[in-house]
Amino acid sequence: MPNDMAHDNPLLKAFSAAAALDGTPDWFGEVTRKGSDRFAELGLPTNRTEAWKYTSLRGLGGMTFSALAKEAEAVAIPRERIAGIAGIEIVLVNGRLDESRSALDKLPVGLMVTPLAVALQRKDGVTKHALQDESATEGLPLAALSTAGITGGVLIEVARDADIAKPIHIISIGSGGDAPVAFAPRNVVWIGPNAKATLVESHVGEGGYFSNSVTHVTVEDEAVFHHYKLQNESREAYHVAMTHVHCGEKTIYDNFALSCGAKLARNEIRSKLDGSEILYAVNGVYMAAANQHLDNTTFIEHAKPNSESREIYKGVLDENGRGVFQGKILVQRPAQKTDGYQMNRALLLSRKAEIDSKPELEIYADDVKCSHGATVGELDAEQLFYLKARGINEHDARNMLIEAYLRDALDEIRVDKVALAFGEKISGWLAARIAREEAA
Repeated sequence: MPNDMAHDNPLLKAFSAAAALDGTPDWFGEVTRKGSDRFAELGLPTNRTEAWKYTSLRGLGGMTFSALAKEAEAVAIPRERIAGIAGIEIVLVNGRLDESRSALDKLPVGLMVTPLAVALQRKDGVTKHALQDESATEGLPLAALSTAGITGGVLIEVARDADIAKPIHIISIGSGGDAPVAFAPRNVVWIGPNAKATLVESHVGEGGYFSNSVTHVTVEDEAVFHHYKLQNESREAYHVAMTHVHCGEKTIYDNFALSCGAKLARNEIRSKLDGSEILYAVNGVYMAAANQHLDNTTFIEHAKPNSESREIYKGVLDENGRGVFQGKILVQRPAQKTDGYQMNRALLLSRKAEIDSKPELEIYADDVKCSHGATVGELDAEQLFYLKARGINEHDARNMLIEAYLRDALDEIRVDKVALAFGEKISGWLAARIAREEAA
């Protein structure tokens, strides 16, 4: 049944108006039109929509957006807020590629980065196949809305057998003016057979805006892909991101998301393990404080036998911050010998903080090892007592335990320089929390 908020929605108008890529082929126009039609049919999800039961977009639906500038704005890169790594930088401003500050020339052998507008003209079908994949929007209203108004992005390709030593770093900057803007970057990532690469995303910005991104990732047979994300948006911003992952035979896909910014953020990753002997990991940390809502939603489909998936999310919720974790593992009948593990842990630092956790297993195979769980609690009283008994005051003891709890999650990151960079963001968040406590 069509959603009662579907028609005459300012979001659809804002994104449809934002679709301003020049010189695109006819098939691209058909893709954006289908996205618009699908969103008009589905509408903005409400709490009656099961997948959005715990995350309300009603405030977003009533916003009025100004038109995007024709070209990417000349805004400064907020170095103190992005992941501090030395990488191959690709800069997006309000969803549009800033070629002047992106390292698109002198790339290492085996790596190609192509602006989306150029990639659309290619006839080899990498980008076309990703954008025409209707499963990427079927039943997914925000992905359909993003498709209705794709504002830019890049195609990243790693050639067969290539080993890209330096991380690829996408820096997505949101910049809201007197009225908020809405933008929809679309990135396509293809990792060739037996290739290795690391991609880091930093999402930052100032002012009010709505970032609604979709990323397509294909990891071909025997490839290794490390994929890390920092969401450190403006506290006035809305951030909705969908990542679609397709894994081939004997691949390793390693994902970690650190979320600490935005007024409301939803990080959703949907994956199909379409091969055997896959090692697949999606992990993360989320830290919410006053008036923040952070949602992590995952879906893993095991389609073939003998693969392993692992997901661990840890959250800290302070003041009236709210967290959401929804994770589903689907094991199809052919996927015998599947090993799936899922866990969400949340630490509540305030009586006003809230967590909604919904782990799910749907299993059709009969020879599997799958488990899931969720824990919610406060700081351990015995650990606090132990530290206080050694002369540490309660204020410092509490902060030491919070930091240890969060940093333990960083062990899931397989690239040391990224773990170090994310650890610095955790330390910064904790320092800001201590400053708030001392000012109260």
